[in-house]
Amino acid sequence: MRGQRIFNELMREPAMTTRARKGRSNTLLHKRNECLLARYYYYGYLKNRCYEDILRLLVTEFYLSPATISALVQEHAAEVQAMKQQAPTHYFFQSRWPHMKW
Repeated sequence: MRGQRIFNELMREPAMTTRARKGRSNTLLHKRNECLLARYYYYGYLKNRCYEDILRLLVTEFYLSPATISALVQEHAAEVQAMKQQAPTHYFFQSRWPHMKW
């Protein structure tokens, strides 16, 4: 049939060779979690906020549910402990994430 070869070249072959990976990017999730944990530490240890205030602030900043945030903090508790041991200053957060207000 007339035009069949062009159709096959344009539509069939590229779809078979290039498949886009679906799902969430692990590197972006890692960066988000790292920033979320830094904000958790910042609000808790440098700003002396209570747990409920921290959750409320993080929900508005990261658009996650309180249950998800608390699960992430529990899952990465060792990283928060390491951050507590290092005792980073206000300048560390400003230089690492300059687009956020610290």
